Amino acid sequence: MERRREKSSSGGIGFTVRPGKRNDANEAARLWVRSAEEHTLYDPVYATAPDAEKVMRRFLADLSGSSHSCLFVAEIDDEVIGFLSGELREGSPAFEPKTWAAVEDIYVIPARRSLGIGRTLVEECYKWARERGADGVSLQVAAGNTRARKFYERLGFHEVSVYEIKEF
Repeated sequence: MERRREKSSSGGIGFTVRPGKRNDANEAARLWVRSAEEHTLYDPVYATAPDAEKVMRRFLADLSGSSHSCLFVAEIDDEVIGFLSGELREGSPAFEPKTWAAVEDIYVIPARRSLGIGRTLVEECYKWARERGADGVSLQVAAGNTRARKFYERLGFHEVSVYEIKEF
């Protein structure tokens, strides 16, 4: 897979989206921590463990080398400003058989949002999923993250279930 160069929807800013490599895991993990910090504003259940960045660094490095998982990074001037990670998953055997490319995480730094970077990351995931015979793409989004929910709706995603928790 090659680099995909884009201009932002507002014109001047160019960015690149490309498949992530093992050495991108450090920056992607750093961004993951920023994403988790934002998510704690939606619900404290997203609070991270003290070694979360280290754990994510290892996890994301492993993703980059697997044919059943993906890591894409977005860059401006060689600075990683966003990423998407995911993996192929089989649906429940009780339903019609389907394979989903499950997006685990997607994040673009706040200063670079609304430029088309998130859309391009998701489109690269679509391509990756199709190349592997997936039936579609699935994801979870924080209930309180209205911006992301609207973004996914504009991309054609629709809600099919609600994930609920009860903490003790």
